[in-house]
Amino acid sequence: MKIVFAAIVAVFQLLVGGDAFACNLPLPKGEVVLTVDGMIKDCNDGQEVHLDRAMIEALPKKQIKTENPWDHGPVTYEGVLLRDLLNFVKADGKTISFVALNDYRSDMPAADAQTYDVILAYKRDGEYLPVRDKGPFFVVFPFTDVPELATEARYAQSVWQVNRISVK
Repeated sequence: MKIVFAAIVAVFQLLVGGDAFACNLPLPKGEVVLTVDGMIKDCNDGQEVHLDRAMIEALPKKQIKTENPWDHGPVTYEGVLLRDLLNFVKADGKTISFVALNDYRSDMPAADAQTYDVILAYKRDGEYLPVRDKGPFFVVFPFTDVPELATEARYAQSVWQVNRISVK
């Protein structure tokens, strides 16, 4: 029986890749504020990555000063580049699905995270985004720097109150 089980595990690892669920990332020490799941090759809890604020803030930061339909005038957002977060979890999918606290969902092609400086913002004008006002995370596109991004489709991808990202 042990031999059969070992053979099944070996076949599974060959099919999904030997390091598919390596779980090499550290566990969060604080409250989990973001979960990443799906087609990722690293984890810290089962087949997911749970992140606390300190883990996210330890990733390289990026600021974007931009205008959008929800704020008056230009605003400076700070957060992690989406591509850096995806690299951190070793994402390997074609689509990124952002999920908000109220279960609102929006998808974007994963390639867009490589093409544009999209950030998962946690600060606006130096202040943390509270949950009641787009926090804990807000998907921010550089609308001012790349005006062709200012479309209804991109506005729909500008999810706020993000607490989960699924890679498909």
